[in-house]
Amino acid sequence: MDPSEPKSFYVADWWVDVAANRLRRDDAEVRLEGKVMAVLAYLAEHAGEAVDRETLEQVAWGHTVIGYDALTSCIAKLRKALQDDPREPRFIETIPKKGYRLIAGVTRGTAQGAYTPLADVARPRLAGRRLWLAGVGLLLVAGVGIALNVWRGGAQRQPPVATDATPTIVVFPFATLGDARADYRYFSEGITADITTALSRLSGLLVISHASASQWQGEGADATRAAGALGARYVLNGDVRRTPERVRVNVRLIDAHRNVYLWSEKYDRQLRDIFALQDDISAKVAAALSVTLTAEEKKRTAHRYTTSLEAYDDFQRAQAFYFRHTREDNSLAREHYQLAIDRDPGFARAYSAMALTHVADHRYGWVRAPAQTLDRALVLARKGIALNRESPRAYWVLGYVHLFRREYRQAADAADKAIALEPSYADSYVTLAVSKMHFGQAREALRLLRKAMLLNPHYPAAYASVQGQAYFVVGDYEAAVAILRKAIERNIQLRSPHVFLISALSKLDRLDEARWSADQLLAVAPDFSSERVADMVTFRDAAVLQDLRTQLRRVGL
Repeated sequence: MDPSEPKSFYVADWWVDVAANRLRRDDAEVRLEGKVMAVLAYLAEHAGEAVDRETLEQVAWGHTVIGYDALTSCIAKLRKALQDDPREPRFIETIPKKGYRLIAGVTRGTAQGAYTPLADVARPRLAGRRLWLAGVGLLLVAGVGIALNVWRGGAQRQPPVATDATPTIVVFPFATLGDARADYRYFSEGITADITTALSRLSGLLVISHASASQWQGEGADATRAAGALGARYVLNGDVRRTPERVRVNVRLIDAHRNVYLWSEKYDRQLRDIFALQDDISAKVAAALSVTLTAEEKKRTAHRYTTSLEAYDDFQRAQAFYFRHTREDNSLAREHYQLAIDRDPGFARAYSAMALTHVADHRYGWVRAPAQTLDRALVLARKGIALNRESPRAYWVLGYVHLFRREYRQAADAADKAIALEPSYADSYVTLAVSKMHFGQAREALRLLRKAMLLNPHYPAAYASVQGQAYFVVGDYEAAVAILRKAIERNIQLRSPHVFLISALSKLDRLDEARWSADQLLAVAPDFSSERVADMVTFRDAAVLQDLRTQLRRVGL
């Protein structure tokens, strides 16, 4: 297909207009998001071929780091638009552990014109592909730009502003160098996360969350631009080269306002010295920024998570599995956390992290005995704290477990402790916000959520979901609708924002929209019914739960 021509074609009997981001069949017209259209266009170019997830993510998001669910959400929206059934697909087939394949017939033409099979059209190999990708990129500018902005009640929120009194820093993902056959990306990601955590525990620094930093590439000129978007003055980035015996790390500290290097270092150490290396980086960053450490902070930064390199390696592998958020990967994560514990029974972080795998089993219905699963999670969370009472993450995990057990006072106490240990720990503010809602303090919850979003500008869908729920509770249904739609856009698989969006639309008597949203929920959770609401949300307030059930029943759920 000549990339200079307007791109339009048929998928079965759906006419696809890429430039206009729309589908049409008979009198029906459906508009698609730019990212969704980009995925459809690429699948059409390769109709009948299995296309892996990585390729589709590259086409739609470029080099932006995204969560595993982003492409899944994109495919779900595309199937919804094409009226496709994932269990008996006529358009898009899922290839297990591989990707997706467009199985419907694809022909080229205009809405009224003659058809030409795409397979019969010559495709330029290199220059044409680059031009095509550039065209898709232009189509995505508006969609991606919106996704990178944070809104509340229709007003754009500005990023946090760094001050000389409290310098703000962002640690961008360290690049992985070396033999591509030995995939040590999990190791580089682990180093990045650990340095971020160490810096977050210093009261003299405001640290942008690792999740937000991971949305950006921190190399070259992009670092300055990304730091400005995140509201950080200082940038730490670098690269890691690991071999079986050694680790080499290049690290750079940049003043993004002046675009000058403040400090850089090249480390070449034995692999067993990785913990001392991380400590040295954190200490030198603090010194370069003139951050004075208290005696307690010096004690904390000297603390070792584990003395076993093998346990640390198992832990980082487990982390990589856990954050893929699938049933299979969750089980693999738990196996690797257990391996880490077997190697070092005093490894507190591994116990806390394993507790989260049990919460995930409960939350997503991956086990038959969810109550016992939460009991196991609580035991592990408490063990993590018993081994390390100075770990903010251990207290956050405990609070998270208490939330799903509907033990809100205990959840709030644990979140307060995590915040006292690490004032930049965004997730702890969300846990505290959820607890406040259950104490009838929804407006205080909104304040805490704004704080969390300040610390984590590229916050996950769960933040927006909780914010939308808070607006629902205070009766601001219009604001709830706007926020909850953004939560669903970020993660269509998350069920609680669907429930509250449908209910908010019903409250506003926008029943047609509520029914459409109900269909979207059923596409994600075919077995959903209003009777299961209490299992899906953390509310214990009987009046709120009954109100949700009433609104859901209005649209047939």
